[in-house]
Amino acid sequence: MAEDRSTPQSNKKKAGKPDRSFMEHTYRYHYYFKRTGRYRFVGKNLLRVFGVIAAFAAGAWFVTTYLIDLDTVMNFIFNRFPKWVVVGTLLLSESVIGLLPPDLYIFWAKTLPNPYAMVLVLSLVSYAGGVISYFVGTQLYKIPRVKQWVHVRFAEQFLAFRKYGGLLIFISAMAPLPFSWVSVVSGVVKYPLLKFLLIALSRLLRFFLYAFVFYQVLA
Repeated sequence: MAEDRSTPQSNKKKAGKPDRSFMEHTYRYHYYFKRTGRYRFVGKNLLRVFGVIAAFAAGAWFVTTYLIDLDTVMNFIFNRFPKWVVVGTLLLSESVIGLLPPDLYIFWAKTLPNPYAMVLVLSLVSYAGGVISYFVGTQLYKIPRVKQWVHVRFAEQFLAFRKYGGLLIFISAMAPLPFSWVSVVSGVVKYPLLKFLLIALSRLLRFFLYAFVFYQVLA
């Protein structure tokens, strides 16, 4: 019987699979991101995110130092209702319209005995709201007019969202933007669910980052 002298490398070539090292793949991605301007896009928006955090923190410090007592205001607004009602309003907002700023809930959590435990609850609720919004988007896609928008009227815009959707989801999750709206669009354009779920986890980081900055400023 003839000896098989083929090597793993030759087998890969026979199968039409190029042998590329991890570093080569990394370089290719780096070159692609650089050529398409993704690095610049991410950098600009991250600077905006941190700028907004700094502006929010400075504004909160000024208001609470010279104008009002934050604890008194939060107690007046929220603590007259059960905690589950307050958290439920955040879930409703993050699942439907996204008009209630989550930072208000982060301020409210500071008035509680264990604020970071509530921040964890709030971040998970916000994440769940984004997932619900995603599935709302998948149902909206079934409407003929919406489907026409996706494939005809706004085809170019939705195609761009499919291409850069990961960055947009991350930025909307981190920045003070309506996260639910971007989640709905993700569902409408059928952005891969697993990718959406993984990228949207940055929503948890956003809540803890904002809470840490706000609580340090307001300490």
